[in-house]
Amino acid sequence: MPSLARWLVAVVLGTLALLLWPKHAEAYPWMIRHEYRSCPTCHTDPSGGGLLTKYGRVQAAVLLSSRFAGGPEDDPGKTKDFLFGAIELPEQLDLQAWLRNAYMINMQRGDVVDDRLLFMRADVGAHVALGAFRASGTIGAAHPDARALTQDTWVTSNVDGVNLVSREHWAGVALLDEALLIRAGRLNMPFGLRNVEHNTWVRSATRTDINQHQQHGVAAAYNGEKIRGELMAVLGNYQLGPDAYRERGYSAFAEYAVLPKLGAGVSSSVLRADADVATRRPVWRQGHGIFARYSPWKPLALMAEADLVIKSVKLDNPSTDVAGMLQADVEVLQGLHLVGTGELLTQARQNATLVGGWISAWWFLFAHVDARIDLVHRTVAENPATTTLLFQLHGWL
Repeated sequence: MPSLARWLVAVVLGTLALLLWPKHAEAYPWMIRHEYRSCPTCHTDPSGGGLLTKYGRVQAAVLLSSRFAGGPEDDPGKTKDFLFGAIELPEQLDLQAWLRNAYMINMQRGDVVDDRLLFMRADVGAHVALGAFRASGTIGAAHPDARALTQDTWVTSNVDGVNLVSREHWAGVALLDEALLIRAGRLNMPFGLRNVEHNTWVRSATRTDINQHQQHGVAAAYNGEKIRGELMAVLGNYQLGPDAYRERGYSAFAEYAVLPKLGAGVSSSVLRADADVATRRPVWRQGHGIFARYSPWKPLALMAEADLVIKSVKLDNPSTDVAGMLQADVEVLQGLHLVGTGELLTQARQNATLVGGWISAWWFLFAHVDARIDLVHRTVAENPATTTLLFQLHGWL
């Protein structure tokens, strides 16, 4: 089939995919445009992402999404609640379910080299708060087509079929009037911007995306009026074996609210494993970086991150790379966003500097669904540049 015809077919199928399949809810760093700098207000994870609190569900309905009737001050009613309010949950319990699918087209030199539907996520999660005690966890299924993006989350090990997955599970205690949360379990790595684009180079190079790179460990997270941060003692991914592959060390970030709509922070991680999954050799991985979020004008939010990524065998002869991202999010109407993203990644071993660009349109239709289209162009070391067209829908209960 000629390339143009395949593109037209792909666009039609992708549009159908948008109408038929949803994705999942996460944290949005650009909420700083509404002066939301602290994540626990809306999320059960103290550094953002995952399950929404009851207050977070209200904001998803009245502030985040397009409103086809009523105003921001109007009560969204039960439609914002779990199962649209069909089940009334006790105050101590939060429940949420996710389903994410997508249609992806990859091209090189103008020819389609890969086009397919992706079954990406199907999870349910729960969070319990009893006095100072907190506990949270997710469980779900992963399709074999998504193995590369889910294998680190597998609980079962069915190479050719569907697997049981758990991205997060932890228990902890809230102290200092809930400003401090100490917890242990499988946690998101505290590092950089917790953006939803899990395959951006700042997330993939530092191995800190919230899709599958969680680790087991113990963490303390603090959220104050001006300062928020988290420090994690990383004990390794116990859903990955053998033990030699498990990375141990620390990961941390801290962010300071310079202004109500300006936050700046630093990140650091040092991890060691007896064997790298790819090379089977001992490995040290380090990441050290800075990030910032700023909204100079309410419709516009700017996010930036730059990280040094260091890899070595015995802390000698290290390979030092740089991963960077600059993103601008413009909310043209409530719930409708146009997003531009620029990326850079240096690869010292290959003596290469890669650049990438994203153009995205994102529409939060209502409290439980949003649609997104991404066009991503990237250079690749010693290979032709790639262009990816990705259709997604974001749905949750």
